[in-house]
Amino acid sequence: MTHPVKLRMYAQHARSLVIFGVAAVSLCSSQFSHSALAFQPALVLPVRTGILIHREASKRVQFSSRTPLLSSPTGTTVDTDVERNMPTKTPLVQRKYKTYLWKKHLHSYNINYRMEGPLDGPPVLLVHGFGANVNHFRYQFPALVEAGYRVYAIDLLGFGASDKPKEEEYCIELWVDLLVDFLKAMDMDMGSDERKSNKWVVGGNSIGGLCSLSVTEKLPDLVRGCVLFNCSGGMTGFRYTELPIFIRPILYFVQKVVLGQHLGGRFFQNFKSRENVESILVQQGVYGDTTNVNDELLEILLGPSEDDGAQEVFLKVFAGPPGPTPESILPNINVPILALWGDSDPWTPLEGGLHPGSTFGNYTDDFKLVSLPGAGHCPHDEAPGLVNKEMISW
Repeated sequence: MTHPVKLRMYAQHARSLVIFGVAAVSLCSSQFSHSALAFQPALVLPVRTGILIHREASKRVQFSSRTPLLSSPTGTTVDTDVERNMPTKTPLVQRKYKTYLWKKHLHSYNINYRMEGPLDGPPVLLVHGFGANVNHFRYQFPALVEAGYRVYAIDLLGFGASDKPKEEEYCIELWVDLLVDFLKAMDMDMGSDERKSNKWVVGGNSIGGLCSLSVTEKLPDLVRGCVLFNCSGGMTGFRYTELPIFIRPILYFVQKVVLGQHLGGRFFQNFKSRENVESILVQQGVYGDTTNVNDELLEILLGPSEDDGAQEVFLKVFAGPPGPTPESILPNINVPILALWGDSDPWTPLEGGLHPGSTFGNYTDDFKLVSLPGAGHCPHDEAPGLVNKEMISW
């Protein structure tokens, strides 16, 4: 007999998928209203073992004029053009920094990355989550560099200022291959003495956390530690194998119809509106602490959505395969792992859901979990002071 808790969880999954489908169809309509956006757990399928979190539809974000603009990177950059994809009233954010040419089979892709810090400092690689980019680590760069680290952040293929090939089949494994090649290339660029004395720490948010785990597994000779900022359970919210048979047709409808070629384009165009992104960040609790939700953050997230190929990448990722689970990777890792987890995250909850962060320590030996009260899905940007302190002391 199925356990009552599992039954409630499955019912919640079905409810989430139905809400997603209804809200997505509303978004595909040119007549969609803001009220439809309020029912958008929608777009990321947030699940708890209990009630789906909604924020009051009337709650509005208060932008802070005190948040500093991103500092200029140190060192020479390949492309220093400043993108102006947003209205002039918002602060300008540098999008392009350095370029790594990634050769994948018969293709070559330009991958954007940011690097700061002393050449002989211990190297750290930071990996963003879905829809974000190198600038989502705006508060980690100054703190870690000041502490003496050499800090790298990379735009995954399809995101930020990296190439967005429409023909690629996006998946966790693709990004892990990129990260492995990138880390090896950057490691070779360091002097032999630095390579011998300084192994890497790899950290990531959401799907970037899942990618970081996989990189740590694949490069035990190069990586000495892994940091997770609310690690996701997969590239997409659900796996068919994790769902009862009666729920699977709903997921199929969402992935193949709502996100298909006929409705997908309109869905994306309405999804990427400033109003909608603000709603996701604030009203749906993605940022439990909204102090740092400001014009700069919205530009960081919205700017790349105007790039050619952004729509195709968005739809492919949403409808793509979930990839490996954290639980399948963790037993193969023999280096320390630090998990910094916002305890108010509706997307990848610390407790409950299919892949709760509170259980990760059951799958590996050297695991430290730090719960961050009030923080949501992006604790590194919501509570940077606490996150940076924990990282540096660790």
